[in-house]
Amino acid sequence: MRLLPNPERAWERAAHVEPLDRAGIERRVGPFPGEAEVLSGGRANVNVRLGAERVLRVYRRDPGAAPKEARLLARGWRSFRVPAVLSAGEDFLVLEYVPHGPLQDTAACGAAAGRALAEIHAVGFDSAGFVGPELAVTWPFDDCIGAFRPHVDAVLDRLAPAVRGALGERVGAFLDANAGALRALASVPVLLHGDFKASNLHWLASGELLVLDWEFAYAGPSLMDVGQLLRWSPGPEFVAAFVDAYRASAPLPDGFERWAAAFDLFNLVGLLEGAEPGSRRASDVLGRILATIEDDPFVTATDATDATESKRIVPGGLSSS
Repeated sequence: MRLLPNPERAWERAAHVEPLDRAGIERRVGPFPGEAEVLSGGRANVNVRLGAERVLRVYRRDPGAAPKEARLLARGWRSFRVPAVLSAGEDFLVLEYVPHGPLQDTAACGAAAGRALAEIHAVGFDSAGFVGPELAVTWPFDDCIGAFRPHVDAVLDRLAPAVRGALGERVGAFLDANAGALRALASVPVLLHGDFKASNLHWLASGELLVLDWEFAYAGPSLMDVGQLLRWSPGPEFVAAFVDAYRASAPLPDGFERWAAAFDLFNLVGLLEGAEPGSRRASDVLGRILATIEDDPFVTATDATDATESKRIVPGGLSSS
């Protein structure tokens, strides 16, 4: 059976990451028998399996994300599983280990992802922004797209010339040309998982979806999560089942797949930071970005007065400018 497409599995691990040794583990959980198995790790966090029943999750980049994630895991979700929080400290959580397998590219998995994401997005907010431990917006964005846009320029400026050169000014021009439509689609902020992709979604023997890694959750446009899920082009059965299940509880606009890809540009540009030119990560992400901005239905113009040469996307379809 085909796995959900996920080239990120083959990406190179981040270099120069400080390892978490046994002493560091025992400072947090005390002595434990047996060996510790590193499940994943990077600059943001590291997950270590301790025996058959526990996972130590250490927050390297933002220890303040631990209480927020603990609150989200304890929320009592109905349509999907999350691990139970067994204990917590200043920069870590100890979580239940839930045996699982990878998500399949099937209708059943697509429907489960649709139900899960609709339930998450049913949590609404008055404004977009970063969410604190009480699951309230602590740093609001008056203009969500306006808040994201400078981040894109800042990341592009820091990229290696060989990576930045492949993009030129095309990403910024694309986002600016479609800013009005993106703002309209971002006007109803909801709870975002913030990393809703194949590597954080798993399948249980019970036929349930397991959703991990909530540290990046924030309030924003629902299509940001949708874009991450569909980033690497799941099969048509998965997508159709996802759409049916999601729309049973929450709206999706016409042309949502193109718009979700446009919102995902904000995430994809961030994934280029620190990528070595020629690496698998740089190659995959650049390819995905260029496929999005060069997609024919997204032909746009930065000068709205050039009516004879340009077309502009608006929510619901393509119309001449």
